[in-house]
Amino acid sequence: MGRATKSYPVVRIKGGNRSGEKDAVVNEGQLTILLNGHKVVTLACTPREEKYLALGFLFSEGIIKGREELRRVSSYPEREEVRVFTKREVRLSSDFLRTAVLTSGCGKGKSFKSLEKMNPLEDILLNFEFSLTPSEILSLMREFDGKSTLFKRTAGVHGAALADRERILLFAEDIGRHNAVDKVLGKALMKRIILKDKLILSSGRISSDLLVKVWRAGVSLVCSRSAPTGKALDLAKNLGVTVVGFARGSRMNVYTYPVRIATPD
Repeated sequence: MGRATKSYPVVRIKGGNRSGEKDAVVNEGQLTILLNGHKVVTLACTPREEKYLALGFLFSEGIIKGREELRRVSSYPEREEVRVFTKREVRLSSDFLRTAVLTSGCGKGKSFKSLEKMNPLEDILLNFEFSLTPSEILSLMREFDGKSTLFKRTAGVHGAALADRERILLFAEDIGRHNAVDKVLGKALMKRIILKDKLILSSGRISSDLLVKVWRAGVSLVCSRSAPTGKALDLAKNLGVTVVGFARGSRMNVYTYPVRIATPD
């Protein structure tokens, strides 16, 4: 697992008995993202796949629009930095900085009030061509659970995945829910994967800022084995995103746009 974990001594108590053992603990590092030489943000994260985290963050925050904008990406693990250079000058607007809020996740996210006023019938081209059956979603969640190797060792990380109707295409783990999603989106960006017919799977709570990340990337369906927040659902209605929560075992809750969850013939 490399730098993602470290071994710590623990006293394990079970049934009244004590034993000294070693336990795998997930590492926590920091990553500073620089864009064209200027610092954008420093994230608390799992020190793994830092380049994808940086690119996914810039992509899901709307700072870069696609891979074609990239000129060079350099990762410096010893400095805890990723430096991204674009072909065009990109400036962080004062509005971007002013509307940044510390969110409910394990790091910084961005929230934009204007999205709360969007009308899905007037402002967004809704795409209902991509749909899944309940059995397909539950099958993907079972595959998702099987990929969580770092969680199985440490119980200290979240997972995220990008999937089509049949299988998981990309997977990542991190101490932060947002970071895991950004790592997946960064991989998709570099691999030039079309996202409009894909869904995001997450192990954690679907909060408003995570919902917006998914929507900005062009994904219209997000599914978690955990719960959504009320604000996330309000935004999902405005932005045309289908939210599925508590997808585990043989059940799930479809909170918004259930038309994308098809009933099998």
